[in-house]
Amino acid sequence: MTHKTTVLLIAWLSTGSLFAALIVRQDKNGHIVLTNTMDIEISKKDTIIFPPSSYATVIPAHYKEKIQSLTQKHDLREDLVIAVAKAESSFNPFAVSPKGAVGIMQLMKETARQYGVSNRYNANENLEAGVKHLKYLYKKYQNNIPLTLAAYNAGEEAVKKYNGVPQYTETKQYIRRVMSLMGMSYTFSITPRAKLKIYKYTTESGKTIITDTLPADITGNIEILN
Repeated sequence: MTHKTTVLLIAWLSTGSLFAALIVRQDKNGHIVLTNTMDIEISKKDTIIFPPSSYATVIPAHYKEKIQSLTQKHDLREDLVIAVAKAESSFNPFAVSPKGAVGIMQLMKETARQYGVSNRYNANENLEAGVKHLKYLYKKYQNNIPLTLAAYNAGEEAVKKYNGVPQYTETKQYIRRVMSLMGMSYTFSITPRAKLKIYKYTTESGKTIITDTLPADITGNIEILN
């Protein structure tokens, strides 16, 4: 393996896109082979083993299977649920927030009651209620991920109040973190300026004027173009 190849592989692996340790080796024909398993007959000589990235989302196998089943059942993005669970609790079914949210999906009492959860510490009940709530929000906000996450974090009323993502530092950081775990990025832009109205009118001399500012003494028909 050349030095250049090694550098390129390390740069690629440092992106954190892999979920397990990666073995890089050369086969008998000199080809570079990347795998997460090593066959018994393959010697460890001339191989480089990269440990899992610190950015990787490690998911307990039983939760991974449960999430796959639930997202298929409720027709929801698997990566969204995994990222939310990771951000909320790191898959800890006994996690409790200062505000009283509980479990893997950090359910508040009202949300748990809404989806028929009798024990918020029960991982299966907690996960399914969290998936159902995410599905409800995802559908309500027409598949808009930032708004879905904003409502999950700050509540629907906050999204309604701000007519979009609430201007809460915690919520913005939450959206960035979850979307980063999904391999996505999101930048909060400044509040857009109000859209200018464009007017069209004809002067007494027959001249047609298109402008965003109307004279105070304008008379006759005025047409708004936008």
